[in-house]
Amino acid sequence: MKNLRIKRISALASLLPALLAATWLAAQELPGQPQPGESEDTARLQQQLDAIQSASGQFEQMIREADGYLIDRQTGTFSLQKPRLLRWDISELDQLLVSNGETLYLYDELFQQVTVRNWSSDPLVNPAALLLDDIWLGDWAAVSHSGESWLIEPFGRTTSIREIRLQMQQGFPSLLLLEDFSGQVTEIRFSQVEQNIDLDSSQFSFEIRAGTEVIYDEVGQ
Repeated sequence: MKNLRIKRISALASLLPALLAATWLAAQELPGQPQPGESEDTARLQQQLDAIQSASGQFEQMIREADGYLIDRQTGTFSLQKPRLLRWDISELDQLLVSNGETLYLYDELFQQVTVRNWSSDPLVNPAALLLDDIWLGDWAAVSHSGESWLIEPFGRTTSIREIRLQMQQGFPSLLLLEDFSGQVTEIRFSQVEQNIDLDSSQFSFEIRAGTEVIYDEVGQ
């Protein structure tokens, strides 16, 4: 039982997120392909992402195999604020993911255990960076869209992520979907979102209590 829980912890920390949340992927970078200029689609999505300064709401996260089999489902609440501040409360597992802008803490209340890792600003290692970092889409991906559905396809890299899909609604993603080359899909749906609001900064801090087991993870460093 404990091994299963720890495996599920790793799965969340690799996501998001987020945002929202999915797997934290160890990506090996290759030189980006030179681009003659950004596309209109890239500029439009960039403008929408840049406009997000803070948000809070609820999420539902599902991970499915290529054949559609549901591996895991989680729900909870989130708060985020630029730059790089995140709180991700998972209802079913009594787990909490907090970023103070430099460090990520993934806390499991049941096992009194916290995993600590550095924040990564690489969106192919940390998809939450799309919403929380100063990321220029044209530097690492091709962007296209149909309506409010956006497709982000990384180029010039070796990575587990094949594509990222965003469904934008009133300036914030209602859906964040990541698909890897095995066909596994991580889907995060956001609801009841309040955007660009004042948030209590104390929720983005984390204090390691005495007696908590601490695991230092080098992923994303």
